[in-house]
Amino acid sequence: MPILSLVIPNHDYGRFSDRLFASLAAQTMGLRDVEILFVDDASGDDSVARAEQWAGRLDCERFAVERLERVGRPGPVRNHGLAMARGRYLFCLDPDDALRPDFMARCVEALEANPGITGVYPDYYEHTPTACRETRLPDFNQGLLRVQNILPPTAMYRREVWDAGLRYRDNTDYEDWDFWVQCVAAGARFLHLPAPLYDYHFHDQNFSYRARLNDGPAKAAIVRNNPGFFHPEVAQWAEDLHRGRLHSQSFTRGHIPSPNDIRALFKAIEETVLTASGF
Repeated sequence: MPILSLVIPNHDYGRFSDRLFASLAAQTMGLRDVEILFVDDASGDDSVARAEQWAGRLDCERFAVERLERVGRPGPVRNHGLAMARGRYLFCLDPDDALRPDFMARCVEALEANPGITGVYPDYYEHTPTACRETRLPDFNQGLLRVQNILPPTAMYRREVWDAGLRYRDNTDYEDWDFWVQCVAAGARFLHLPAPLYDYHFHDQNFSYRARLNDGPAKAAIVRNNPGFFHPEVAQWAEDLHRGRLHSQSFTRGHIPSPNDIRALFKAIEETVLTASGF
């Protein structure tokens, strides 16, 4: 059985294949104990052909190319690949991103050295069409996860997470955030590796960019999916936003409101009403 299983969900990202697979070939850990599961969501480009070419070039434990009927969301595609995985440790990598040479070695080493930790996550470089910046993530904090997603999609975790029945859901555009909330609500603990170990490419065609356009409903769905993880006032905010009630607001993009945020909002609304009424 492989030590590590990597799932790559793909749709029409063949133009990024060389960058992605070259980054795998350059891993200091080597790939003899790594299986690569390339799950293609009915691409219309040369994604599958490129993956098959690289399958013959990478000296890994297994390289499987799986073709699906069109799904349209990365979460269920990831689920399909993870269901095929046999590794002790699992992680997903979007096909437009790339790993730094020490990514696998550092993550596996940290998991081996910390048996009480469920998963690990590093910092990363964020690339936009005009710039590149290093993104430093905070150390793991369950409370912080309630208001923002502090875990990147490439976090590596033990297969016990999958075996416990946790899955990516398809009713929120913030699929990664929802998955990490599920993990932490089930008792998972994560370790932050303070080093930039992969390259995240942000552009107007990737799913995370489109998710921002549906920010409010996507955040409300996370809360509604995991009500026990959030404060009752936050759960009520999510229900109100979902039902389109006039007083409910989306708040800052990428930020689920805290109870204090919600109380401040209602206080501001009350003061506005009183002022308008002449009191």
